[in-house]
Amino acid sequence: MTYYQTLTKLPCPNLEHVRGFLRDHGTALAEAAHRLGGPAASARVFLLCEAVRHTRRLTRAQSSQLVDFHRLLTLEHVGDPDRIESGLFAQIDPASGFVTECCLLSDKLGALLKLIAENDPTSDIRCKASHIISQVA
Repeated sequence: MTYYQTLTKLPCPNLEHVRGFLRDHGTALAEAAHRLGGPAASARVFLLCEAVRHTRRLTRAQSSQLVDFHRLLTLEHVGDPDRIESGLFAQIDPASGFVTECCLLSDKLGALLKLIAENDPTSDIRCKASHIISQVA
């Protein structure tokens, strides 16, 4: 008699966290990315949302995109006049509610990056996330 054992992989906890974040904040992230990084940045958010819906594990590329979005929200490249972020940031009213929304979204994304790094100690996102979080803190 032959027994077949079905091997089911446990769901990737990081992927579940990312899916939850994008479900709850994906639209806000896309809007912020559009205002801070232009249409290409918001398109990358939508592509990431679609990609994590259809994958079994969070990839390095997807983790790296999350880090890039955090850098965008924390205005890392605003001081570089050769980048689109510089011109787009100049158009934003510092007293607008958008600034507060970006700060809150940045904090939430930073917490997600920290959680990803803690759940996967072999991931290189730990270095990227801790470097970014230490800059923000």
